[in-house]
This record gives sequence, structure tokens and C-alpha cells, in this order.
Amino acid sequence: MKFKYQLPPELVAKCSEFSEFANGGAQATIILKNGKLFKEALVSNSRYLIAMRGHNYLPFSIGDIADIRQNEEDKNPSQKGNWDFWDNWQNVT
Repeated sequence: MKFKYQLPPELVAKCSEFSEFANGGAQATIILKNGKLFKEALVSNSRYLIAMRGHNYLPFSIGDIADIRQNEEDKNPSQKGNWDFWDNWQNVT
């Protein structure tokens, strides 16, 4: 399966230390180079950005990411389901 948005190696290394709330899934907060924050981003297997609450598509380019972090809400999100995934991995057989 090829995902649309693969994180660069330095962010993959950082995400590999995130707490997962589902098998391979971790919620994170993204900080762009211009300082803008995007909360409730879903990272799969520490490598792929696969969804973000309130966005039907990635609203910036991967190259715009300055940092990715986990806060307490990201570690144990109050809403764990109902993601609108950007990739069609669920229908792959």
C-alpha cells in the first residue's frame, strides 16, 4: 500500500516514540515553519500522515512541517474513531 503523505526520516524518528491509542495509530499536533498549529493529526506506523480532524485533505505540504509533537490529549484522545482517512487503505484486499 502506498500512502499519500510520508513523513521525512527526522519526523519518523520522533513519531516512533509517540504513544499509540490504536494499533499503529498515534494522534499528534503539527507545527508548521510559519508557526501555525494543526491539532488532531493521525500518524500511522510512525511514518504516514493519514488523517486530520476537520480536513478532507492535507492543508499544507509535508515540507512545511517544522515539528510534530504529542500533548496529553494526543496521547489519550477523547475521540478515537470516526476519522476521514485520506488514503483508501481500508478497501484494499
